[in-house]
Amino acid sequence: MTNFQSFTATLTYDAAREFLSGSIGAHTFHMKAYSGGGRGSTHPQKWDSSLRSYLANTKKIGTQRGGSIPSGHYVCHYILHHPRFHECIWLERCSDAIAISSPFSSQLIPHMRGNDFFIHGRGELGSDGCIVPQNHTVRLQLNKAIEHFHGTVYVHVVGTAYALPAERGGGIVV
Repeated sequence: MTNFQSFTATLTYDAAREFLSGSIGAHTFHMKAYSGGGRGSTHPQKWDSSLRSYLANTKKIGTQRGGSIPSGHYVCHYILHHPRFHECIWLERCSDAIAISSPFSSQLIPHMRGNDFFIHGRGELGSDGCIVPQNHTVRLQLNKAIEHFHGTVYVHVVGTAYALPAERGGGIVV
């Protein structure tokens, strides 16, 4: 496991509470932020409030919106000009964000989600797993704090829900 202590800052995203908080240097953040189901769209009537839209292993397929960002640690990378999200933060997943660890399974369960999560602003579509802060001004302050921090900034995602597959005897997941 990577040492998350020296020259680092760690934010926590609680998916169940839809809340992003923590400190980066002298900057402290506490903000409402959405993940999955199109939440964070500038058109709240389009938000998907079904259970599947909250599950971190729900992929965007057809009209099904992607679920919340999977649990684990992500390294924050400031991006000035993303082609779709403009100024944003790319969240590069760490080893503990690749699969689901559950006390109900004898092995890790791949969540089958990509490595393409961001912290970005609100827009037409909202989130299919990215973290979308509610307040535009505070999001831009977060971007600048990450850009100017001399070290590594992590987001630790907690409180996610998953649809777990069944497990047969011998640790075989079906």
